[in-house]
Amino acid sequence: MVLTRRFLLMVLLICFFFPPALSHGEENQSKGALNVVLTPADQLILEAIDKVNDRIDKLADTLNDRIDKINDRIDKINDRIDNLWITMLGGFLGVMAFIGGIVFWDRRTFVQRARQECRDEMSEDRKKLEAMIVAMRKLGEQFPEVREVLRSFGLL
Repeated sequence: MVLTRRFLLMVLLICFFFPPALSHGEENQSKGALNVVLTPADQLILEAIDKVNDRIDKLADTLNDRIDKINDRIDKINDRIDNLWITMLGGFLGVMAFIGGIVFWDRRTFVQRARQECRDEMSEDRKKLEAMIVAMRKLGEQFPEVREVLRSFGLL
């Protein structure tokens, strides 16, 4: 019952809103083109419509030209940004190479300084050690126990 009501309602709506579609689905092709006679007022209206269409076409052309110019400007700006990006990358790599060179050079200089300082400290310690051995030898002349210890370590 509900389904038939819905179907009936749908058929009525289609018939009400689309009567030309139901009654005149196709035009009769056997009829020839009808000659229409325009009044002067109709001709003026058509001329005004043509003028408006011409204005719209001119505005569209002008607008297209402006859009093309803007697109060209955007392309130029994009090219400049690309060049700037490449320049910045090159500059960054150059700075990093410079810093790396300075670090390597400074490391070499640091190692040379460290070696020299180590040699200086060792030479001072060696001088002190040799002076201590000389002093122990002199003590060895007076004390036989010291002399025996020095001999056992191969210092006499």
